[in-house]
Amino acid sequence: MYRREVSHVADLPPRVAAVISAPISAVDRGQRTTTEAAGIPFSSIGWGDPAGRPLILIHGVTASARIWWRVGPALAETGRRVVALDLPGHGQTGHWVGHHRFGDNARDVAAWIRASDLAVEDLQIVGHSWGAMTTAALPRNGIQPATLVLLEPPVLAHEVIARMANDPSERSYPDFQTAASALAEANPDWSSEDVAAKAEALLEMDEAAARSIVLDNGDWDGGLADLMDPTADGIPIWVIRAETMSTGLTPGGSLAGLLPDAALPAIAARVGADHILTLPSAAHAPQRTDPGATTAAILRALA
Repeated sequence: MYRREVSHVADLPPRVAAVISAPISAVDRGQRTTTEAAGIPFSSIGWGDPAGRPLILIHGVTASARIWWRVGPALAETGRRVVALDLPGHGQTGHWVGHHRFGDNARDVAAWIRASDLAVEDLQIVGHSWGAMTTAALPRNGIQPATLVLLEPPVLAHEVIARMANDPSERSYPDFQTAASALAEANPDWSSEDVAAKAEALLEMDEAAARSIVLDNGDWDGGLADLMDPTADGIPIWVIRAETMSTGLTPGGSLAGLLPDAALPAIAARVGADHILTLPSAAHAPQRTDPGATTAAILRALA
């Protein structure tokens, strides 16, 4: 019923595949920009042609814009202007103002989109995890993009989320080296750049903000309630998910998918069964472990 995305680097356009396969040192690190909106100095990373079709990438809780370090420049090779932002309380944005509710965060992000002159008809948006929940709430806050893509929008009961909130790998660390060493040991399938990006994000994040986001939103519904709002009618919506596993972990040790099979019928009823793509054996953050397949799935949705 739900398509299993099996695209690999070989299926990507050559220029895109070249970025996915390039040595870490050769990947474009992008250009940093700060834009103030809603009283928040939003920091973002941009790749590609400034005149290209805009594509926004939104990260999840305890991460930062740097999680897109390989997928962002790869997507830019399709001629797009790709912009990944640091959400409040995270990355170089910081400046947590207590807006832990998905809709409140979406209101702030919507203000940033407008301030960045990105609120145009052909805008496309990809949100991951918490970023997906925020993305789902953007239409209710006046942003009507041409395409919405939700990457691993969690469907989890609050009691499950509460247990995850105490995961020691998601806490802050005293210094970069301690964080990087712990992350590398726990995630042997991550590249050194992904380890560095996550270690950096854990040092930059406001830990109280992250806990509030995780613990004070009740059950996470994959963004479905916001997508059912009439403001989202007519917007093509795609969902990309990692295959769930009985152990909760991928073979490499990374956290597996957080959108379980049992939640798919309700999601499919809203977005269409053919708009749900499943990445086999992928992790909850497939940008790290499966950048080629993730980029291919995103491009399929954006097309």
